[in-house]
Amino acid sequence: MKTATSLSWLVAVAGLWALVSPFSLGYSAITMAMWNAVIVGAVLIILAAGAALSRDAGIDRNLDWINAVLGLWLVVSPFILGYSATMAALWNTIIVGLMVIVLAVWATFTFGQSVAPQS
Repeated sequence: MKTATSLSWLVAVAGLWALVSPFSLGYSAITMAMWNAVIVGAVLIILAAGAALSRDAGIDRNLDWINAVLGLWLVVSPFILGYSATMAALWNTIIVGLMVIVLAVWATFTFGQSVAPQS
């Protein structure tokens, strides 16, 4: 459970970065990119925190899968929403999306497992 919890908190951190990245990387004037990052980032924070705090395997797995889908959305959204020409927004969104996918899927399959003690 510790591993899944840690991974879910990392997804929340990725969501926080997604939320602040338009302002930090200077693409907040691109309305579609900014709102996409802010909304998806906020949802990732809420769902990842819910998964991290959940003690129910079913709820945790469902929230992790939703986060993975949100990560997939981040990867494809620059092309769908039409801001793929803005390199900072494009690459940031793709990288954050890929990180969220990996972390959320990993958390999905590790719930109930704990970190092995080091020898």
